[in-house]
Amino acid sequence: MPRNPRPLRHSDPHAHRVVGLELGADDYLGKPFEPRELLARLRAILRRARAEPVSTPATGASADVLRYGRLEIDRAARAARIDGAPCALTGYQFSLLLALAEHAGRVMSRDALMDAVKGEAIEAFDRSIDVHISRIRAAIEDDPRKPRRILTMRGTGYVFAKAQD
Repeated sequence: MPRNPRPLRHSDPHAHRVVGLELGADDYLGKPFEPRELLARLRAILRRARAEPVSTPATGASADVLRYGRLEIDRAARAARIDGAPCALTGYQFSLLLALAEHAGRVMSRDALMDAVKGEAIEAFDRSIDVHISRIRAAIEDDPRKPRRILTMRGTGYVFAKAQD
């Protein structure tokens, strides 16, 4: 762990910012802060996040196409293909599949999926996500009754399998 090169003085208003930056927290913002500084830092973080290329899991190729075995998910075209053949998905189903694929190997709850796709939390009784998952499975799985791409984690949610085919 990095050591503090100089002791903090309470009278130094920028000391906490410097220590935060030295510890690797480039998004650290000490109090008191100017709202304009907060907005500028948020914009910088969002700009960096959009600029960072994301490679595909299997090939490291274009950031617009995710490949998992025979399944291809093309972000730019908003299309999914199996062995080059298009899969019939609605826009919402594609967004749901993309959210799962971008978090491959991690269990996503229904709440997290709905939040990722719609930007809002689901109600406790809303199970429409299950219907959408079954329709996505019908489009992308070889045998929807024995899924290998989108797996159900009972009582938790769904996980997109990293290793497929």
